[in-house]
Amino acid sequence: MKTAPDLKSQFTRLELRPLTGSLGADIVGIDLNAADEELIAQVQLALDHYHVIAVRNQNLDPTTLHEVARRFGPFTGNPIHIPLDGFDDIVRFTRSAADRGPVVGEDLHMDMPWMEIPPATTMLYGEEIPPVGGDTLFTSLSAAYEGLSETMRSLINDLMGIHSGKGVFTLNASYRALSVKSNAEAIDDIETEHPLVCVHPTTGRRHLLLSAALCRFTDMTEAESMPIINFLMSHVQRVEYTCRLRWELGTLAMWSNQCLMHAAINDYSGQRRVVLRTTIAGPPPKAASTAECSP
Repeated sequence: MKTAPDLKSQFTRLELRPLTGSLGADIVGIDLNAADEELIAQVQLALDHYHVIAVRNQNLDPTTLHEVARRFGPFTGNPIHIPLDGFDDIVRFTRSAADRGPVVGEDLHMDMPWMEIPPATTMLYGEEIPPVGGDTLFTSLSAAYEGLSETMRSLINDLMGIHSGKGVFTLNASYRALSVKSNAEAIDDIETEHPLVCVHPTTGRRHLLLSAALCRFTDMTEAESMPIINFLMSHVQRVEYTCRLRWELGTLAMWSNQCLMHAAINDYSGQRRVVLRTTIAGPPPKAASTAECSP
């Protein structure tokens, strides 16, 4: 992550507190309900460079979250989850105190990578948060790419990955916290091709587009692909590429979905947790091999 002085000087209206040296920042002292266009632009700039931001002490409900989210861009669509009544873009995930099973998203993943254009940004707002536990772990696919040897980068730079929706319906339907659309089973048949190495549309920084849904590479067999996939999935979990976001009531988390993988931490058994989620559309993934960009 590059945090040059000239970049910091652009955040004239934000109090930023970096979470780690690789990614992530807290933002305090702003009210997104009352934000003007300049403030929205600075928050977007912070997101582009830190890749995950936690905007603290917000007072949002489904209506105001919808209004704030749409200022950052249009809704992506959500072919899996049933939205709240009166909305097409807001989903509520509720884990009751009695639910002691797995939590939604506890395996490292990217949101909806099997879509033709995966969400550019995911927003998650804490309505009810346990006093401790329930953090979200993020790993930077930019820092992970930069941590590869030049030889490994050369090997993977031109690869195209196939991301499969197989198993998505069954997994999501297994959670009591989720309401799943009846026709979501069709996702099992989706296979979508994305570049393995992409560039961020604003910063030009390279990143992997890696997910648990990546099943093989174009023009390669599964047997040929899996050693590379398994290596990369292990590599991106190195501690120095990660940050851990600690939730508080009123936290709005925003992350650059295509540049990260994330996981929910299941350490709050017996406590209730309620979050609202929406996603924001952006441009399709752009292959690094076709772009002039920084390594």
